[in-house]
Amino acid sequence: MIDSSLYRTRIETLRRPLSTLFALGLGAGLLFTQPLRFGQGIYEAMELIGFIMIFLAVIGRMWCILYIGGRKNRELCQIGPYAISRNPLYFFSFLGLLGVCVAAESVPAAFLASTAFLGFYHWVIRMEETRLAALFGAEFERYCEEVPRFWPRWPEPLKAHKLEVDGRAFTRALTEVFWFLFAIILVEGLEILKDFSWWPHITLPF
Repeated sequence: MIDSSLYRTRIETLRRPLSTLFALGLGAGLLFTQPLRFGQGIYEAMELIGFIMIFLAVIGRMWCILYIGGRKNRELCQIGPYAISRNPLYFFSFLGLLGVCVAAESVPAAFLASTAFLGFYHWVIRMEETRLAALFGAEFERYCEEVPRFWPRWPEPLKAHKLEVDGRAFTRALTEVFWFLFAIILVEGLEILKDFSWWPHITLPF
């Protein structure tokens, strides 16, 4: 077995700390800005849609971990969520991030977060593909021909699979999705505080 650590690039190593810094900056932006008609009409509907997106992201990430947890770089998973996207974990993370911005009723934040995520993870995925190609060769090439890189394809009926779940990976996944669920509480708290106008903020036209 090839040592997969040899293929880890600097951009992959920095992925988590950079994501954390971006999340903090995004949170600050949501804290000090709000749309002109915050909490009214279509913006109220956005909040509900955002919460639905967050829940789908949580369920989707847990689904992925059941298949890939503890086996990444050791096996080329091509079943379950990995039969409809080669990077379903990143897709559901994108869905969750976008959901937080939509729930916070911020169109600019949703646009900025989407652009930054897709731009950054484009390079992360490219680097990971280089490693997977070295690890799995022709098998990975065939997989790339059949399954899209990021956006899920319309799934064929998925088959049932018997899985051995890695308990440590699954527990780690629970702690990761907790932050998406915690974001719902933060968004609700942010809405209450903005209603009372407890600090100065910038009012945006949308």
